[in-house]
Amino acid sequence: MKSLFFMVLIVGAGAILASPAISQTSQQPSQNTGIDPDQCGAGGMGCTPDDVQKWMDKGNELANLSSADLSQYAYGCARHPDWKHDCETDPGKVLRRLGITDYQ
Repeated sequence: MKSLFFMVLIVGAGAILASPAISQTSQQPSQNTGIDPDQCGAGGMGCTPDDVQKWMDKGNELANLSSADLSQYAYGCARHPDWKHDCETDPGKVLRRLGITDYQ
């Protein structure tokens, strides 16, 4: 009888200790339903302008170009209209202007 009492006491204590952990892990975060699909990034930041996106699309055709180098290429071409010919015909030349020398 004494051992049965201790067994019930131990099992009951284990259930009490485990129940907060179980209830905490089963809670799901609430969904934010106020998201504006026309707003990108954190508070509208991080949106890629259309002219930069155009050059990113062109840069995606280049082989072995990291995402960081692609971004520099796209922003360089968008901000330097006088580079347009080189951006379209000789991306390697543009990358070298930007200090990216490991592009083949």
